[in-house]
Amino acid sequence: MSEIESKRIAEALERIGKVLGALYASHLGDLEQGIKAERLIRCGFTNTEIADLLGTSANTINVLLHKLRKERKVGKTGKTK
Repeated sequence: MSEIESKRIAEALERIGKVLGALYASHLGDLEQGIKAERLIRCGFTNTEIADLLGTSANTINVLLHKLRKERKVGKTGKTK
């Protein structure tokens, strides 16, 4: 397989991944954006890719994920700040 063919295959797989991510994000429906982001992170998407899929900024995704992790941590320990 030539380098050009390998590159084309890699690009096609990347497009397929984006399409599947978009389908999955739309399937999540009315869930909060932070929950959607968390599930997409588990699928291996980056914050930037998730932001593109959800129509927001990467910074918003960072904040949402941080809040979710913090809430879960507080929930486990039962402590609040």
